[in-house]
This record gives sequence, C-alpha cells and structure tokens, in this order.
Amino acid sequence: MSKLIHSQPICILALQLWLCAVSTFASAGNEMAAGTTQTAGLMWNRTGLPAVFPLQVKTPAGQDYFLTLIDAESGEDAMAAYIAGGAFFKVLVPPGEFRLKFAAGVDWQGEEFLFGSGANTHVFELNETFTFEIQNLTVKAGHLVNIMEIEPGQAVQSSAKAQLICQTLRRTYPSRGLPYGKDRFVPQTGNRHGIISGNGLHRYLGERRNEKNTYPTPHEHYFFEPEFSVTSRYCG
Repeated sequence: MSKLIHSQPICILALQLWLCAVSTFASAGNEMAAGTTQTAGLMWNRTGLPAVFPLQVKTPAGQDYFLTLIDAESGEDAMAAYIAGGAFFKVLVPPGEFRLKFAAGVDWQGEEFLFGSGANTHVFELNETFTFEIQNLTVKAGHLVNIMEIEPGQAVQSSAKAQLICQTLRRTYPSRGLPYGKDRFVPQTGNRHGIISGNGLHRYLGERRNEKNTYPTPHEHYFFEPEFSVTSRYCG
C-alpha cells in the first residue's frame, strides 16, 4: 500500500511532462505551418500541354494570392500559380478555356490549408471565362487581369483585357558560299575559281582551258538553303 501511494505523484509528474511535450510539438508545428514560404510563379500544370500563352495578373499589395485555373468544360483544376500581392506577375498557360479562382491571405500554409481557416483565407472566382488560343496562325491570345479591390463580404472588383503576342517569321540567306558537295575555296585572280552573287542567286565558276588562254565557265545556278527565325512582340 505504501509503494502505491508513493508511486502516484511520480505518475502524475510523468503525465504532466508528456502533456507539455505534446503541447510543445503542436506549437512548433503551427509555427512551421504559418512560416511556410512559397516562391511566386507557376506551381504545377496538370494539362500535359505546353504553356505558351501569356497571363498577367495585377493585384493589390498587403496579401498574397493562390491562383487556380479551372478547365471550363471538365471543371477540373488545370494549373496553379502563386502571386505575391502588389508585385509584377506574369505566367505562361496552356491552351484552353479556363475560369480563374483565387485564394487570398497573409500567412501561406500550403495547398491544403491555404492561408488558414475561416476569415484568414478569402476565396473568390471571377465571373468571366478566359480563352487562350492561337489566332490567325500568328497571334498568341492571352489576357491581362486586374484585381483592383477586395473588401470582406463584397464582390471583388476586377477588370480584364486581351494581351496578344504577334509572331513574325523572318527568312535570311547567307551572303557567300559554294554549291552543295563542293570544297571550300578562297577566290583568287587569274584562272582560279570564283563566285558571282546577286539577289540571293549564286553561280559557281570553274576552269576551262584552250591552247591560248584560260577563262572561267559558269556552271549551273543554285540557291542556298534559307535560314528562318521567329520574332515575337506584344501587339495588343
């Protein structure tokens, strides 16, 4: 009986120490969740399609934003990006029709908890559907979205306009060269080989001898293979 009485305070002390340890780990876990940092930019793309169309989003400072593109036809999440409030943000997105859904808050805690429970996370979705596509074979059509004001309990004020990238294909030709399969040479005077160039058309000159003199003879005309490059610029 005496041993049982003396062991009771020890058990109570052990229980108190265990509860303190649990409380400490829980507090540390909450601090880690609140202190999670996320780099602004693309987080994931689940469409399997290349992201080539521009989406620029302007946001007020004071809080950050978790942006999700939702496929307008299937309703599934297609792409996600993180936006630092008030900072310049632009991301390339895949082709398709999407709705834009935002979660806004201060302390990012990961995709599961967003910016925290209750009023800590403000979720809103824009009414408009945004189409990202190629127009007229040479224009990448994207959008610029401006989130102007967010007031608790009120509809978010926003605006949107098209953002277009026009692409131009440029073709260039080398200025000098030889017909395919010919060895390189340096044009010289006298009876050596040479090149005649004009308007992209090049002629190869060979040698031809007779008893009295030597003079060049034109061979068949040929074209150099053109080189192509693509230039892009914002045009709307």
